[in-house]
Amino acid sequence: MLFLITVFFSFIAVVFATPLLTNLLSSLEIVDTPDNNRKIHSEPIPRMGGIIIYSVVVLFLIFLLPSIYKFFFLGSLILFLSGVADDLWNLKWYIKLFFQSISASFLIIFLMRHNYFHFNFMGLDLPTLFVLPIIFLFIVGTLNAFNMMDGMDGLVSGFSLIIASLSFLLSFSSDSLFVPLLSILIIGTTLGFLKFNGNPASIFLGDSGSLILAYFCLTILLSATSETSNHKIDLAFVGIVLSIPVLDTLRVIVCRIKNRRNPFLPDKNHLHHIIYSRKIRHKTTVFIILSLTIISALIALYYKFSSQFFGFLLFILFSVFLLFFDKVIDLIIQKENLMFYGRVVKSLPTKLAGIFKFYILPFMTFLVFSFMAYLLMSKVSSDDQQIIYLLIFNFLTMAYVFVNLKGNNYMSDFFVFVNFVIFFYTTGSGNLFYKLYHIPLINYINLNQLFILLVVPVIVFYFLFRDKLVENHQKETLAGIDLILALAIISNYLFLKFSGIANEYYFLADILIRSFLVYLLYKIIIGCYPKFRFQLYFTSYIIVIIALLRIIVL
Repeated sequence: MLFLITVFFSFIAVVFATPLLTNLLSSLEIVDTPDNNRKIHSEPIPRMGGIIIYSVVVLFLIFLLPSIYKFFFLGSLILFLSGVADDLWNLKWYIKLFFQSISASFLIIFLMRHNYFHFNFMGLDLPTLFVLPIIFLFIVGTLNAFNMMDGMDGLVSGFSLIIASLSFLLSFSSDSLFVPLLSILIIGTTLGFLKFNGNPASIFLGDSGSLILAYFCLTILLSATSETSNHKIDLAFVGIVLSIPVLDTLRVIVCRIKNRRNPFLPDKNHLHHIIYSRKIRHKTTVFIILSLTIISALIALYYKFSSQFFGFLLFILFSVFLLFFDKVIDLIIQKENLMFYGRVVKSLPTKLAGIFKFYILPFMTFLVFSFMAYLLMSKVSSDDQQIIYLLIFNFLTMAYVFVNLKGNNYMSDFFVFVNFVIFFYTTGSGNLFYKLYHIPLINYINLNQLFILLVVPVIVFYFLFRDKLVENHQKETLAGIDLILALAIISNYLFLKFSGIANEYYFLADILIRSFLVYLLYKIIIGCYPKFRFQLYFTSYIIVIIALLRIIVL
């Protein structure tokens, strides 16, 4: 439950905060200006989006896991600040390398102190003194690989999302909370940021974002690999997972040295530049690279859990394929196969949005209303005096709304959220939400967890594809008070979760979260179907009144 709540609220936080940061950066003229050479965007775009990702991730971690990971926090802070400085003043390469080396050293200390610093290669143990400089160079090299990879909208964010998802799956059942929690935070923040960073991007990661995502991904990947292998990290497995940016960086550096150029200065020889230069669409290029990343992750999993020999052999073949990928692209283009796939990729978001709006959203609405109708018929609270007060409050707020309605200027939707809180408080006080049911693959799950698992993906999809779902997408779906509600609810949940009174008041936190999710679903429905707003608004009052009257009468 903690991971579900964390990924959802980190996603919401990024979705709320990114437009505010974008406007601030634009007003301060902190933008990435096109140079008509290496950069492929045509308009100035705000950079330093890494501020959002770093702030959300670190604030969540500090709140949940305050002081035991100080070396990780120190390394991330130094790297983040150096990235911000580079975004502002364009630091020399050797200054950036200096700060990257310090951060790499802190990350190594973190790995050592938490027993994550035992390495092997395909089962062959490697002595610490031998592997120490190799790991140091590997960390610094990977930081730069992510930075060099950040040349197209959504590329590094999408790549980090894949790495975080893999790390979460590896560490989900581990004893440590840190690794899966950091993984799920990266999933939530990158999903939220991709809404604005996907092509056409309204904000860039900047060095502050690409470097900190690299640092986070290295941390979770090395830690998760260690925890699933008796605290031994197979360098071959890590190398296969990160093969796309690492091999691309090595190839580019070799080409630069061969051409007697500074290996640390940027050019247009990266994999994404090669693909894009073949007149392949921006989104298709990103899709191709992320697909290759998924293939490398699958090869790594096959290597780890099936056969090291054949897995490594597949990796060698895959590496050769990557090194000659430009020839493969030329061959595909000659046969005009890629044009078809490009059209499919381009039309996919619109088709998915249509399926969501006309099939998934109505079906989910039906399920939620059916479930609420079922709750009306189930056992409810019996505190008559308290229920009478709630009923009086409900009638007063409804009367206030009627009096203040003017055309389409409806009263604040805050009262809808209050109605859902009252509803779930009066209908969910029994053990209905916490009775365990056996489901194949998932094992045991209760209705509260199942409810969140069903609703959260719908909400996330809406915010990712909102511009294709809502006609007037310039109008914000969520108001400032909604952000305050979200912050208050997650703070309350985390406080109860980690305090001594968690068991006694845990159901209150669940009621607030459940109510907020249904409230967001209500906002999504009226966003996609604004003509139903009036009916849905007062339906929230009707179901509460029915629930309260049923208690009083019975």
